[in-house]
Amino acid sequence: MISFPLVQTVEGIFSPVSKEVDELNDRLLNRISPDSHSLCSILQNIFSAGGKRLRPAVSFLVFRALEANREVLHENSEDKLFLVAEIAELIHTASLVHDDIIDNSLVRRGAPTTNSKWDNAITVISGDFMFARAAVNLAKVDLNRIVEIFAVVLENLCSGEIRQVEQKYNTETTWDYYLMKTYNKTASLFEASAEAVTELFPLSEQESKAITTYGRNIGMAFQIIDDILDFTSDEETLGKPAGADIKEGQINIPLLYAFDILKYQDPEKLEYIKARIKSIPTAETPISVETTINEAIRICKETGAIDKSYEKAIEYVKEAVGGLSFLPDSEYKESLVKLAEFVIRRQH
Repeated sequence: MISFPLVQTVEGIFSPVSKEVDELNDRLLNRISPDSHSLCSILQNIFSAGGKRLRPAVSFLVFRALEANREVLHENSEDKLFLVAEIAELIHTASLVHDDIIDNSLVRRGAPTTNSKWDNAITVISGDFMFARAAVNLAKVDLNRIVEIFAVVLENLCSGEIRQVEQKYNTETTWDYYLMKTYNKTASLFEASAEAVTELFPLSEQESKAITTYGRNIGMAFQIIDDILDFTSDEETLGKPAGADIKEGQINIPLLYAFDILKYQDPEKLEYIKARIKSIPTAETPISVETTINEAIRICKETGAIDKSYEKAIEYVKEAVGGLSFLPDSEYKESLVKLAEFVIRRQH
């Protein structure tokens, strides 16, 4: 397996833009003030729980890296940058809130989810409010192309979620579907966080495409590692039960590779594990479900599907980093490269 050098913590990677991230956190915690006391409490609870702030940090790092050797296009580009960063985090957080309701998840990052502490009605509204605030910020950005970029992200998120619900426990899931879902639900927002910033600088089409590709490929790799961790990590590290994706009927990349391998190596085992996964919704006991999850994990490890999944993530990361060669050397460019390494090596 290809290896990357050891990387520091995400806080260390983002140290060149730590002031910007702190400013974003202040905006999220102290400057979003809905009239409802309940809604205020929920938003404070959500944003005070932390989070890596990966997507806005991508925006900050790309902006500073580009700023090193070219002039911005707009006098108030700094204000637009912070609006873009806030939009990215609001959309991301709102989508997580809604996902937790759909999946009936009670724990995320080792902490109780919003829907486990408040009823579903107000939790849904809190997600809707964040989407609405993101839309208000888009109007303030006042650049049609950036509005379009994030509008497409919202469409992708909805489309990806609907298709995911439709494809639950479908063991005939195709690679095309998996890649489309991964892009729509995860990579498109990473891509937008990078691409939106390119609208603030005079870039060639090739340079803009390289930055956009960086965001998209980091997002694809991030989700693949997420899928892998569901098979290789434990609840204490992951912040949610191991095998949760399998239990929810998500046929993710390790299973797709395992299915492809078993099709030639052991067709009987392939049909057996497919039948077990399909039976999860009607299983008579939790022990039966746990047995299915453990067998699926074991098969993915035995077939080498986990390693193949890692190799796919590394392919995306290599392509992402390769496109940054046009940027001048700087601590911001270095952090963009380190972020790619972090995506591969993260444990939760």
